[in-house]
Amino acid sequence: MDCVIYTRVSLDRTGEALAVARQEQECRALAERLGLTVVHTYTDNDISATTGKVRPDFEAMLKAQPEAIIAWHQDRLLRLTKDLERVIELNVPVYTVTAGTLDLTTPAGRAVARTVAAWSQYEGEQKATRQVAANVQRAVSGVHSGRMGYGYRREGTTAVLHPEEATTIRSAVARVLDGESLRAVCKDLDARQAPTPGRGARWNSTTLKQLLLRPSLAGLTVHRGQVLGRAHADSPRVIDEDTHERIKALLTDPRRRSGKPGRAPKYLLSGVARCGRCNGVMARAIGRMTTTKTGGTKRQPPSYVCSECYRVRRKQTDVDALVEGIVVGRLQMPDAAQLFATGDPVALQEARDTIEALDARLSNAADMFATGDIDGGQLTRITERLRADRTQAATAIEAALPAAVPATLMSEQAAKAWAALSMDSKRAVLTSLVTVTILPSGSGRAFDPDTVRITWRS
Repeated sequence: MDCVIYTRVSLDRTGEALAVARQEQECRALAERLGLTVVHTYTDNDISATTGKVRPDFEAMLKAQPEAIIAWHQDRLLRLTKDLERVIELNVPVYTVTAGTLDLTTPAGRAVARTVAAWSQYEGEQKATRQVAANVQRAVSGVHSGRMGYGYRREGTTAVLHPEEATTIRSAVARVLDGESLRAVCKDLDARQAPTPGRGARWNSTTLKQLLLRPSLAGLTVHRGQVLGRAHADSPRVIDEDTHERIKALLTDPRRRSGKPGRAPKYLLSGVARCGRCNGVMARAIGRMTTTKTGGTKRQPPSYVCSECYRVRRKQTDVDALVEGIVVGRLQMPDAAQLFATGDPVALQEARDTIEALDARLSNAADMFATGDIDGGQLTRITERLRADRTQAATAIEAALPAAVPATLMSEQAAKAWAALSMDSKRAVLTSLVTVTILPSGSGRAFDPDTVRITWRS
């Protein structure tokens, strides 16, 4: 009689398929003892039989409708009862190296096979339940599991900071909080050849945003996308929790523009200033040729011009110098910090206290599960309810945090600090501080500062 061999292993850590090779060797020896002729070997390496994932060679074997099947053990062939029923439909005997023969051609043989498959499926489901509960318990207790993310590395069993990667993250966080775009930061990281978090050779805005939003940077432990606890106080952290909440509030703000692909902004007020005639957006226009009173021609300098009515135009350098001078002058005043005093310290502390209390309750629930006082279902219900409360408290923290600006701007050195900012950062500071409106003015007149209206937002 002809037969086929089926081999499978769920996890091949080395990628060398040694386990399936050993299975095939023993299956061939069994075929020889039984007097069977092996016509084909089907192998699914590094594929689980319990996840429902398609096993290509298993499907091919069923389609081939063999006369008999040899496997090392029944659970190598199948772990789910639904897969067993598909094998039963073949109406062929199944021989195993370690568990004898499953005669699926008789009622008694099918009953035995169904019993074995049912218990195999039960054990798999129980193992999965225990693993999920254990992962929840580790996350609630602040224990990191899994591979180390960008910014960390493992020394033995201990997680420590990766100095270069942690420095890269901290620098990127500070620059984004100072108003610099993700795109500009990525361009600089590529120029400095900073290693990327993934396999890509270059940084991109999506990758950087995902990295900066990781709760693990602030020592927060996550399970299935939910923050469940904190790492121990002496555990390494790339950034503190306040900074994490601040960067999260900034990058997830629905009002934040997505930053369409293209050139980074080059001009201070292009797209920022408004037209005093129609409230349209002012755009930067290159110099144009005009006719003089004597009949000659001359080129006008680059200007801001209304992109809607086109009837308001002002010389770019004059407007930039005026706006920068007024803003920097205000930032040099002793009370400059009041311009950014939008946070609520009381609400911030209350939200922090709430999160600490919720984290303590989550930790207690994990301890009760570990000691058997509650079961897995009760642990799940408790953590889901506490997670929802924690999310609300985190939202309150985001609303209470003050706006982040470079501290050096609020000092006597504001002019020097301003000059060192990128164009992205300058535009971000202006947008948070003032509205700039360029009013109509007669043509041919000298620049009048009164035609540029600067209104403070606070």
